[in-house]
Amino acid sequence: MENPEQELPGIVDLLTSSKAAVVLHQTIKRYYTPDASIRHPLTVVESGPASRDKLLGVFEWYRVISPGTVATINEFVYDREKKVAFIDISQTFKLRIVPSSTRPSRLITRLKLVEHDKLLYIKEQEDFFHPDDIMKYVFPPLSPVVTFSLRAIAIAVWFASKIYLTFTMTWLAIFGISDDVKQGRMSEAMAGAQHAFTMNDDDERLKDVYYGQW
Repeated sequence: MENPEQELPGIVDLLTSSKAAVVLHQTIKRYYTPDASIRHPLTVVESGPASRDKLLGVFEWYRVISPGTVATINEFVYDREKKVAFIDISQTFKLRIVPSSTRPSRLITRLKLVEHDKLLYIKEQEDFFHPDDIMKYVFPPLSPVVTFSLRAIAIAVWFASKIYLTFTMTWLAIFGISDDVKQGRMSEAMAGAQHAFTMNDDDERLKDVYYGQW
């Protein structure tokens, strides 16, 4: 390709939505290097001699199991200096064998280009999915379960962080009190403890807390 900023969106559309086998084959042979690679949550083709043929097999199998796939480009960014493109894609993928309604999944695709004879070719492709989006590929009915699990994990780690910070601030308060008690400053000890547990300024309360103390 000569102008990735203009040509890549059309190439992505051909790769993801073309129903004609000859179009898919011609697109990959024309725009990918012979040693092209791909990394996807469900498959990996390492760069090597004739690796483009394996990559073609991956694309072809996706078209076989979901011939009605439709992709829409939400955002597209190309770094001319580094010859790297980032594409935000919404894609409707429906397995033939799964009788369920389709939901669009979202992915970020990173394409690394190389120059040869004044033309640019795709050398590396990486596809990044959220866990619930990749489940829409594998078994769509389970996607809501994965989404719920991710939300539950977020609540669990939030609660764990609160416990950690509370424990740390409590320990620091007790430690400070013990020093004052040892030196006979009971009034200072009681005042410090009361201040530690009643102040509302989170930044003030956290000023002596460091991650990895325990």
